[in-house]
Amino acid sequence: MTKYQSNRRRLLKEVVCPHCWSSFRPEDVLWISEDLSLVGDDRLGESERVRFLPTEYDEYGTPLDARGTPCRDMACPRCHLKIPAPALDSPPVFMSIVGAPACGKSYYLASSTWSLRRVLPSKFQVTFTDADPGMNHRIRHFESLQYEDGGRGLVRIDKTEEQGDLYDAVRIGEQTVVLPQPFVFLAAKSNARAAEDDSKNYSRMICLYDNAGESYLPSNDLSTSPVTRHLAQSKCVFFLFDPTQDAQFRREYVRRYDDATVFDSSSSTTGKGTAIRQEAVFGETARRIRSLRHMTTNERFEDLLIVIVSKADVWSRLAPGLARLIEKNPFSHKSGSDDYGLRSDKIEAASRETRELLARLTPEFISAVENFAKDVVFIPVSATGVAPSVDAETNASGFRVEDMKPVWATAPMLYALRRLAPDLVPAGRVSKEAERYGD
Repeated sequence: MTKYQSNRRRLLKEVVCPHCWSSFRPEDVLWISEDLSLVGDDRLGESERVRFLPTEYDEYGTPLDARGTPCRDMACPRCHLKIPAPALDSPPVFMSIVGAPACGKSYYLASSTWSLRRVLPSKFQVTFTDADPGMNHRIRHFESLQYEDGGRGLVRIDKTEEQGDLYDAVRIGEQTVVLPQPFVFLAAKSNARAAEDDSKNYSRMICLYDNAGESYLPSNDLSTSPVTRHLAQSKCVFFLFDPTQDAQFRREYVRRYDDATVFDSSSSTTGKGTAIRQEAVFGETARRIRSLRHMTTNERFEDLLIVIVSKADVWSRLAPGLARLIEKNPFSHKSGSDDYGLRSDKIEAASRETRELLARLTPEFISAVENFAKDVVFIPVSATGVAPSVDAETNASGFRVEDMKPVWATAPMLYALRRLAPDLVPAGRVSKEAERYGD
């Protein structure tokens, strides 16, 4: 990094790689050769372009590779994987999303990011963009499937795999290590809002990690495949709990409403449920976090834990008052302003209602969660807002794009940002009348 570039950008004192989580100074960042003849990297393989520490620059301060070609992309000095440009000047916020196999994480992620791209600019004057489009290609594909490809029949998102192009193999030391590919977003105040604010905290780079549910089963985290070790870095862990996979939720729903078909259609999105108990997956997640952070057995997690309770369109009628709470968006105007802010009080009211229901029907899950973490919030969400449809000819299930009506899909991320980056997501106005009616 040259003096010319440093003067134009307010660089961080320390950069954290979103792939291997190593720290380094901005001036130690490697660059990726642009000339296609310069290939062969000792850590990534013979087909990858050369990584190098530049010694020559053009008149604009852009590094030149060995062929004199200006270079655009940077790489981590340790793992040599490409890092997005905002990593050098936007403080990172690491987040992990965890859940049992077939819990619906992919549907939720697509609904969440698609909705955030619209809500943050229009309501909070915060842009929410891909920090690197190439690193986010999978989530873009999911968004397109769910919301942009209407008129072509039923849509179904495949489950996250344990291996394949979602991971990178890197030679580090004497062994090859498989690292997970993060989703990386840039959340930044709009120019108009940045000009009005006194704060200098204009942006954050959000690194979000998603693994197959099977990755959280015992013995599935090895030194050569540390695919869940982002948990050591995450300031917020989202755990996705699917009530339609829980036998006690099913029995209570059928007892009260004499209707089991709703669970058949709901679980058809994930292959008729799973034999894996969700509190066991949470227990393994907690064990890994304790190990990675060198916590004692009785020490409690001090960062934010958000339990995303999915498919609220199915089960919310079991919780008195909850359905009304989530009818409207969890944000409102700020006091004395036309701008919007987050209604954290409304989300926390929904959390209390949801927790009460979970404590009654799944006390073992509540016990595991609250014995592990000090700061737990339960947020009801529906990624689709509707049950899946079934094709009469093929018997395959899926969703029609035009039917998608996500419920509170933005609430978990907005709440996390309000807690971790409050300068980006301010608080909304709360009136006594609004508190009374949950509006």
